[in-house]
Amino acid sequence: MKDITLDNFIYERIQENKKLFTKKEWECVINNKECMKKMYLIGFTNAKECYQKGKK
Repeated sequence: MKDITLDNFIYERIQENKKLFTKKEWECVINNKECMKKMYLIGFTNAKECYQKGKK
């Protein structure tokens, strides 16, 4: 069974959306994994907050 870590989870989400990036953008993503992880978490947090506000 594969160990699920935050790093693995985020990397899999990025891989699933690889087609959204140009070659140059993809190289930037791969070369800046720590930054991309932070950006993903910010987006997730913001989306969660928006969803919760919409349910009220």
